[in-house]
Amino acid sequence: MKKFGYVAVAAIAALLVTLGITSSAQAYPDVQISLTASKQVVYGGDSFTATATANVDCDWSLAWDGSTPTGDGTRFVTTYQAPQVTEITKIPLTGSCDYADPSKSARSAADPSSLQRQLTITVLPVASAGVTPSDNRADLPGTGGPNWIFLASGLVLLLAGASAVALARRRAEAELPARTA
Repeated sequence: MKKFGYVAVAAIAALLVTLGITSSAQAYPDVQISLTASKQVVYGGDSFTATATANVDCDWSLAWDGSTPTGDGTRFVTTYQAPQVTEITKIPLTGSCDYADPSKSARSAADPSSLQRQLTITVLPVASAGVTPSDNRADLPGTGGPNWIFLASGLVLLLAGASAVALARRRAEAELPARTA
């Protein structure tokens, strides 16, 4: 009977801990918006598409290079054409979402809230379109030394570790006394 009492106390303690740890409910999820561009590096005269999405209905405005198209809904897509430039130019793309915040009280629900996201679009001069990079050896950046040295070093360390394990196993087998039945 004593064991049953311990089990009952443990079950009640587990129940209380479980109820105490649970988080409170959230009636309205956080508003999330995202801003993407089909290309973040374009040549002068090329076009790209900007897409803004949210988990609530928004009054969208996407501003880039003096143009600010607007729209509404949970998704807004627009296309821009890059200006002709003579040097590398970085132009910010700013997406604004104005929405009615459902978590506010009914009196202030008419006041819209706003979220913004920003990307940088790099516009390259058309004259640089034919220039190829000078180093086409690898896609990854250099680590300061030839790659074959790192490969050889890794193989040497691998062989050293394998031989150390094999030697330790032989010693352990040699030290074991013979078993008799």
